Amino acid sequence: MSVTVKHAPIAALLIASMLLFSCATEKAAVKTDAPPVGKTEPNKGEWSRIAFAEDLARLSNQGRWDEVFALFDSVPQKEAESADIGRLKLSMLISARQLDAATDTANDLEKRFPKDADILYTRAVLAGAQNNAGARKSYLDKTLAVDKNHSDAMAALGLDLVSLKNYKLAKTWLVKAVAANPNNLDALFGLGRTYYMENELDKARETMDLALERDSSWSILWAERARIRAEQNDVKGAIEDVKKACEIDGNIYSHWVDLGNYYITGFKKAEARDAFSRAIEIDGSQYLAYIYRAGLNDDLGNLDEAIADYRKVCEIFPNYHFAFESLGILLWGKGDWQGSREAFRTALSYRPKNSSYALMTTLCFYREGKEKEAKEFMTKYLALLDRTTTEYFLCRLFVDLVGDADVLNRIMKEKNVNVRNRMLFYSAMYYQLFQSKSIAQKYFLEVISVPAPSFFEYRLSRWAITELEGTVREDTGRVSGT
Repeated sequence: MSVTVKHAPIAALLIASMLLFSCATEKAAVKTDAPPVGKTEPNKGEWSRIAFAEDLARLSNQGRWDEVFALFDSVPQKEAESADIGRLKLSMLISARQLDAATDTANDLEKRFPKDADILYTRAVLAGAQNNAGARKSYLDKTLAVDKNHSDAMAALGLDLVSLKNYKLAKTWLVKAVAANPNNLDALFGLGRTYYMENELDKARETMDLALERDSSWSILWAERARIRAEQNDVKGAIEDVKKACEIDGNIYSHWVDLGNYYITGFKKAEARDAFSRAIEIDGSQYLAYIYRAGLNDDLGNLDEAIADYRKVCEIFPNYHFAFESLGILLWGKGDWQGSREAFRTALSYRPKNSSYALMTTLCFYREGKEKEAKEFMTKYLALLDRTTTEYFLCRLFVDLVGDADVLNRIMKEKNVNVRNRMLFYSAMYYQLFQSKSIAQKYFLEVISVPAPSFFEYRLSRWAITELEGTVREDTGRVSGT
């Protein structure tokens, strides 16, 4: 529902407020023996808000939810019926994801305290946890109807609007939230994000600086400021900030992905690879870090590792056809014609109009010595192409195995250099496979003459030149394979 997780769970905020209230009203807390973990146990004597809040904080931070809810059974009836304890129990149920029980508790609390703004706000939090956007908006509106200066409710409205990319209206609510409570970190975070998205980078930086002055222990604030600094071309500062975020909370996937990206920008490929590896350790079910690490492994010459990473991307996110393309390229470079063919053929299934994938599939068949399969595959593919295009005649060349001069003439008339040289690679491969390696070398050299290539065939041409060096000879006889 919102652009980020809450700075602190609402339960934690309620516990903190209870502690402050208790310290002001209770002269002393009942002392208890230390529990095995080194903290207080639920008191066996007179009930104390301070001890209760401390126990609740400790147990909830450890995720010991059965013990958390058992604690509420120790609360005296008069206290248990109070709005404070009710809100606290409701927030704990939300934190524990016991949403059905939370709904029952919320219904009871709203019935008994219909004008309690904090209860209405907590109901909005519950609706968000249930992915009920309509109910969330309704309860945020009800909260503000009761308390027009409820900073958390205004911040929540603003953050939801940021998620909807309505930055103008989001800014209005977030500014109001900060005005109502200058220490509201959610509001400051959201306002900084809004400035960032509207490219008001100086204001975004000032807002994040202010938020970090309020609380430097929230890792997401450091990560957000890093993003702003990176946009301001302060890569060193961005790295410093996101490293601080990782130090504070080293188990957030996005922090390590950000760090890896900033290292890439700073030309620190090995460090970037390590950062993406850490992200993968945290959550191996997400594909983004694998994609980045695969590219870095490729750049660093770790081709087997790159292949493994691309295979993982293909498994996790098969719709990302570029992973199949990259996998096919690397397997081609290793001479794994079958593996390369399967990768390019899968890529073609996602992008059937990409003739490069069809041509690479056909070339792999030929390099496997499967001429019949190559011709059958390309014959079927030709039915998808416009018969008047150079692309059609190039593809047909690998079925008929004649007419290379006409195809070459058509290719050379192409005005777009990248398109021309991409197709020229396949002409060169035709000569390498079926006619003359020296002619093939000539056209491979032409392919790599492009100063800023935007086609993967450029790399394959460089490999082909290396392969042919020292072996070039006139060979007018038909050759199958390399």
